[in-house]
Amino acid sequence: MGLKSFILKKVLKSKMKGVPDDQIDAMVKKIEENPELAKQLKNLEDNKEVKSLLENIQKETEEKIKNGMNAEMAQMAVMMKYKNEFIKHREALEPLMALMGGLGNIKI
Repeated sequence: MGLKSFILKKVLKSKMKGVPDDQIDAMVKKIEENPELAKQLKNLEDNKEVKSLLENIQKETEEKIKNGMNAEMAQMAVMMKYKNEFIKHREALEPLMALMGGLGNIKI
């Protein structure tokens, strides 16, 4: 693993707490294979509405898990709550969906 991959992995782990290492590794590989994807993902950070949406989803999912809900059920419940927001920001979220697309279920 090169220095760039190592740093990318550390950044992803800090941003996506609780995601298993094998899924982080798969994300790093996808980003390395498609450097343009990294630029598009950076643009997500600059979009205040999308960033807020993703932060809310993460917080609410973590809260449901802490309260005893199964992780997958918590994800589904929170995602359904924000379904209309996902539709509204569909284009902005495309790079994130592309990154997660081939990974199966992302577990938090």
